[in-house]
Amino acid sequence: MMYIFATYITHLLLLAGFRDVNTGSYVVLLIVISLTAIGYIAFLHKQNKEKQDHIEHKNREIKQLTHEFKLLSILANDTDNLVAVTNAEGHIDFANRVFREIFGISQKADISSKKIFDLPGFEKISEVFLESVRKKANTQTEFFISAGKGHRFWLQITISHAIFEAEHKVMVIATNINDLKFAEEEISQQSEELKVQSEQLEAMNTELEYVNQVTTDSINYAQRIQYAILPRPDDYLKHINDSFVMFRPRNIVSGDFYWYGEIDGKAFFVEADCTGHGVPGALMATIGNTLLNEIVVSEKHSNPAIILKELDRKIKSVLRQEAGLPDQQDGMDMALAQFDYETRELSVSIANQFVFFRHKGALIELEGSLFAIGGSDLHTKKPDFDLYRFKVEPGDVLYLFSDGYRDQFKEEEKEKMMYHRFKNIMQELGEHDFLKQKALLEKRFDEWKGRSRQIDDVLVWGIQF
Repeated sequence: MMYIFATYITHLLLLAGFRDVNTGSYVVLLIVISLTAIGYIAFLHKQNKEKQDHIEHKNREIKQLTHEFKLLSILANDTDNLVAVTNAEGHIDFANRVFREIFGISQKADISSKKIFDLPGFEKISEVFLESVRKKANTQTEFFISAGKGHRFWLQITISHAIFEAEHKVMVIATNINDLKFAEEEISQQSEELKVQSEQLEAMNTELEYVNQVTTDSINYAQRIQYAILPRPDDYLKHINDSFVMFRPRNIVSGDFYWYGEIDGKAFFVEADCTGHGVPGALMATIGNTLLNEIVVSEKHSNPAIILKELDRKIKSVLRQEAGLPDQQDGMDMALAQFDYETRELSVSIANQFVFFRHKGALIELEGSLFAIGGSDLHTKKPDFDLYRFKVEPGDVLYLFSDGYRDQFKEEEKEKMMYHRFKNIMQELGEHDFLKQKALLEKRFDEWKGRSRQIDDVLVWGIQF
């Protein structure tokens, strides 16, 4: 090649006018030829070097890809997921150990002729697979398959795409989601059971609402009867100066009640606190009201202590209470005052309570006996009731009350009002006109109670002579 190149150069020189070539000219010619040859050799070396670098780069890429493929194969074989790599038509290039085991394919078998959606159960993904390939968009779906060897499970399928050496490759990863589906199924079943239970509860609530409405309607009707039995101010104000009643049943009807009777120039005022409250208390109150009418109005007993003894005897008889039985303690606490409006003499007898009497401006506490009305006696001693007598002055006030007021709990506290606070309120009433005392009494109670639940029936009866 060098000879041909030199001859070519010589011809060029001759054509250029160097026909009579001497030795110097040959030297020049040789230099030119040498430089040209060196340049050509350098050019060829550079091209060869670039080709070698390109080949080495490709070899490194192939080596890296081979390493990554081996690593991917190791990872894919170690995972519990089904992993397969296919071309765009679905022909399988690679399938991991789990994939082959599930579909009964030998680990060494060539599977390039198989399409992934021709495998048992995977025909369900063909439409999703081809649509994902068409759009070259990653896709996720899930379905239930039944493969060989009794494999039945839910799979979550993830389809992703990559271009490798200008070829479209598709990776399919299938994750067993049996546990998730079974959990969803269990939750769905539980939800259905809860729905059924909810419907049953709703039906029960509807029934309970109906029963509650019927019961409430009955109790409200009983309340109208109870209020009709209670005395009206017109019955007793003709013999006294003034009066107020603070009456707050806890549950519509009340176990507390007040009673008024009149015989032979004498007026009788009774406050009673029956065992229980609500309907049971109201039944006891009805019994007490009936027996007082019988003892005072019909039988004309006028001594308060005697009236209480008779009432005790009759209640035990009506309720068939036998001595010595601790579970037969139904009865009532009571304060009974008799006012002779001709002599202006006041007689008071009290069963298991106390009362306040404001006499000539001073607040006097009248203590009752330890005996209640009714209930089975746990002792042999007959009940004995003390009798207080006073000559009433104009403006004197008698306060009769049950224990509901002073037993009330304070809002958000486990503390009752108790005796000393109640007495302070009764003292405070004396500083105000009688017409304003009820409002003050209710205000102090509401301030103490706040938003807490009322725990008992409340009754306070103020009588000004």
